Amino acid sequence: MDIYISGHEESVQLPILPSSIEVQMSQNNTSVMIHNFGEINLKGKRSLYSISFNSFFPHERYEFCKCKPLNDPYDYVKIFQKWCEDNETLILCVSGTLICHFCTIEEFSFSEEDGTGDVFYTLSLKEYRNPYIKTVQDAIKTIFKNDTVKKAATKRVSKTVKSHSYKWKKGDTWNKVAKKETGTSANGKALKKLNKKVINAAKKEYRKKHPKAKTIKENVALIGKKVVIKI
Repeated sequence: MDIYISGHEESVQLPILPSSIEVQMSQNNTSVMIHNFGEINLKGKRSLYSISFNSFFPHERYEFCKCKPLNDPYDYVKIFQKWCEDNETLILCVSGTLICHFCTIEEFSFSEEDGTGDVFYTLSLKEYRNPYIKTVQDAIKTIFKNDTVKKAATKRVSKTVKSHSYKWKKGDTWNKVAKKETGTSANGKALKKLNKKVINAAKKEYRKKHPKAKTIKENVALIGKKVVIKI
């Protein structure tokens, strides 16, 4: 097992492994009493992981060191102090375990105890999670005031789609009518679908007037008829 702690500019491998590492978390469940039923458990969301351990920075390279230590144990202290002062987000990785988290330092204390020059320390870390926006609506609320969002939403909902009629002329096609009346020929298929009943009625009327006609052209049958324009 190896323990690595990395910041933006510096990375440290702990030379002496702690005797134990404690990881804590809670689920934040809530118990509620319901009349004529009893106690129920309301599930909550998990808390942040808390990780703590203690060890020492060696004054010399012992046989059980996991790596070559820095020249002075206080060099480690300076790094951890800087991380604390800058409130830096760190990465903690413990090989061979599930511990690999973004974290911040909650508590760091150190002392000399036995005259060897070794610096003993206690380190407490807490998982760091970036807050994120769940929905587009939440994103809008972070930029605009709530009343602005409500006004914009109300304006969109209250907007009505207007329709009008158009008298079909010789040489017209649905794409031409769409371009002229809506600004784009891409609406041609939608207008044709909208006026399906008008088209069928115009064809029947044309068949009665021209019983000998072998084919009925839609754009000819519609001449003089009013079609609905609604996009």
